[in-house]
Amino acid sequence: MSSNYTLKLSADVLRALYASRDERITLDDLCEKVGANEAPVRDGIRLRAPRREDVREIVRRLDEEGFVDALRMKLTLQGFTLAASLTTRRLVPMHLVARVA
Repeated sequence: MSSNYTLKLSADVLRALYASRDERITLDDLCEKVGANEAPVRDGIRLRAPRREDVREIVRRLDEEGFVDALRMKLTLQGFTLAASLTTRRLVPMHLVARVA
């Protein structure tokens, strides 16, 4: 895998785990969300799609770096903040959040 492909797939995996943070997810579900189970075609030419092995390798690397808990398929706190920064929706600054008594 090239470094650009690895970075793009890592970002896709983090976004997929962030989107499914409230539900239980397996490697098969993650592959489906990332698009590893389908072969995209554009103008009759098959494009390179991520493979299941690629997704597994990315999850292993993110686990080594401390962004994903691979055993539970959940984001760690560092992974959560990184994935939240990769989404289009921005977090609300804490000084704007009203205190709940």
